[in-house]
Amino acid sequence: MIFELLNSRTMAPFAGVPGPKPIFPFGNLLDFVGKTKRPWEVFASYGNRYGGMSLTWMFNYPSIVLNDAKLIEQILISRTKDFYKDEPCGALIPVLTRSSPNILNGEEWTDARTQSPFMQSWAIEWQRAQLPHVRQRLRQSAEHLATASSAEPIPLQLDLQRTTFDAFSIATMGRELPDAAYKDFIALATLGSNRMLAPWRPSKDLNAAGQSLQKRFQQTLRDYCSEAKNQGAEHPFDLLSLTLQHHSQIPPEALASEMGNVFYGGCFSVPSTLVSTLYLLNQNPHEKVRLVQAIDALGPDFDCDSLLACKPLDYALREGMRLLPAVPLFSRRVLPNTSTELGGIHLPPNTNIWICHWLLQRSSPHWDDPLTYTPDRWGGGIAESNPLGSDYFAPEGRGPRMCLGADYSIFYMKLVLATWLSEWEIDCGRGQPYDAGQDFFFGVRMPWGLKASFRKR
Repeated sequence: MIFELLNSRTMAPFAGVPGPKPIFPFGNLLDFVGKTKRPWEVFASYGNRYGGMSLTWMFNYPSIVLNDAKLIEQILISRTKDFYKDEPCGALIPVLTRSSPNILNGEEWTDARTQSPFMQSWAIEWQRAQLPHVRQRLRQSAEHLATASSAEPIPLQLDLQRTTFDAFSIATMGRELPDAAYKDFIALATLGSNRMLAPWRPSKDLNAAGQSLQKRFQQTLRDYCSEAKNQGAEHPFDLLSLTLQHHSQIPPEALASEMGNVFYGGCFSVPSTLVSTLYLLNQNPHEKVRLVQAIDALGPDFDCDSLLACKPLDYALREGMRLLPAVPLFSRRVLPNTSTELGGIHLPPNTNIWICHWLLQRSSPHWDDPLTYTPDRWGGGIAESNPLGSDYFAPEGRGPRMCLGADYSIFYMKLVLATWLSEWEIDCGRGQPYDAGQDFFFGVRMPWGLKASFRKR
């Protein structure tokens, strides 16, 4: 009763929206005790208990939680102008740069998206050209992982994270970045993650140490961009060289920002998805055998077309992304100065909205036996009727703000699985739950604790 008495005016617009009873002074924060590293599971439980729209309170701040595909479609696709992206924009703008569409709104977002290399017609040329170069790095990484795990299994997420950074460096810059650049990148990402998870709104600018880190990382990228611009490339295969080939007048600072976006966009979510998929394959050995047989049929030097056309590989990855998505939560807000209606409910200006597709992908009746890893479910036209970014399959987001690098990340993940499983027996997560050592980092579900071992087939 105390909570209702003190917050009656704030609660009035949300009358009729079901949800857990708030308790003074915490609101519903006690629901997250013991699940602070898995908040999406709490939001999904609200969907099971209260339906597609529910109300939760963080202290005395209300939030709408959506587990309804049709309402989510309105926010992310058909009525995008009524909502905006608030988090993690303020937290990440000083960490990244304003060239990243992920943290922008309005005309800034439109301009950044239009200028992104991923939106250019020659992006598919880049994907094809880099395959042999990245594959070579992945083979070297597997050799290292086999040595490192020879005595006992090792946590795979950290090593795969570094492998992905190095592979992205080759694909993006044409060569690996130095160790110091990786350390700066991780330090900046950790700083950004801490700002995202802070219980208060972070400061507009980084402290002196953070600013120094950001400048140093960007300077490394600018130096590489300037060098590439001066030297040129006769047969370019990397994103930097291809961008210069098509837009020779772009300044190094803008180039560096675009290249840096690639690392932040995929170096955490991509390894998370790969580790989760390898874990699920290990839990379902018959599916693993079938996938390895399909990969073997490609031959050791498969090309881009055959890689992308391998349906068992596509289905195995899709099912991993469905069952254990790397990014289980998104958020939006009602416009700051305009109220709106959603699902018959009048929402005041700036109302926070949590979008949880964890439930839609894992527990919805849309999927038969949804908690079972079944790659074959994607056959018979199901993949075509549930494309990436659809009602019940949105691991990379939905609508115009869906991840710009979605196609590339899927290509890269297929390349990792095909390269590694063609030569190595990978034992991932034996005897462990999927959430072993799990944490929420940089907006990504990170399976830090899942351990793996590599041995030559």
